[in-house]
Amino acid sequence: NNGPILGGGGGGDQNQRVSKIFVGGLPPEVRDAEFREYFAEYGTIVDSTVMFDNATNRSRGFGFVTYDSPDPVEKVIRRKDHRFRNRIVEIKKAFPKGNEGMRGGGGADRGGFRGGGGGPRDMR
Repeated sequence: NNGPILGGGGGGDQNQRVSKIFVGGLPPEVRDAEFREYFAEYGTIVDSTVMFDNATNRSRGFGFVTYDSPDPVEKVIRRKDHRFRNRIVEIKKAFPKGNEGMRGGGGADRGGFRGGGGGPRDMR
């Protein structure tokens, strides 16, 4: 039983209602407070974070915002020109892991490992 496959392989179904967004292309200077303040105008935020590299403490250029309902996500997605420090950022719905995720991968959730390469594993 694989359950329904949503979105047909291009990543999650953009018509699906979710409460979380992915924000990509952030300038490196953007911090959590500025990020949260910007998206708070669309609705009540449950959680927001700009992702940082633990080793260098530098921004990884993307973040996530979780709202209290899907409605603010729809408002954010409708607008196409979100800007931080004069840079247009990319906004996508963020789908829960196991729901095909944002990057697609097409097909059912069967353990999730689709590695490859990396050299021989067993030298028997």
